[in-house]
Formats: sequence, structure tokens, C-alpha cells
Amino acid sequence: MTTVVGFIVRETEKAVAVVSLPLSLNMSPLWVPLSKIESLDENDGYSPSVQLKGENVRRMGVPVTMTVNQEWADKVGIIDA
Repeated sequence: MTTVVGFIVRETEKAVAVVSLPLSLNMSPLWVPLSKIESLDENDGYSPSVQLKGENVRRMGVPVTMTVNQEWADKVGIIDA
């Protein structure tokens, strides 16, 4: 189990897009399939405005702490927070 701390900036039916600190313009999010998320906790805290790469709009990031499947994390190169 690997812990990911960051901000959800987009959601689809099958995945969430997450960015983490340090924030900058034109960020590329990590798309995490919902099937790989073992637990997800929304945190009370700062919700930054984030502009994703290739988009002209800014989105509010939702602060989260999640645990993801270890095999998937190893495959995509996530280092435990």
C-alpha cells in the first residue's frame, strides 16, 4: 500500500487526476484509476487553483490523502509520501 498526498483536480467515471506540491502552471496530473485506490480521505485544508497542461481554465484542487495498490504504484513509479 502506497500513500499519495495531493489535490484532485479532475474526475471521470473511472479515474481521478491528482497533482501534488510544489504547484506550478501547466501541471501534468497523475491519473489514478478508481480500481487502484484502496482508501481516499478528503482533507480540510487549502484548496489551490491549478491550471493543467493544455487547458485554459483553472480548477480548484481538493486536498486528499489516498492509499493506492502497491503493484500499480511500483509500475508507474510512485514513491510513498
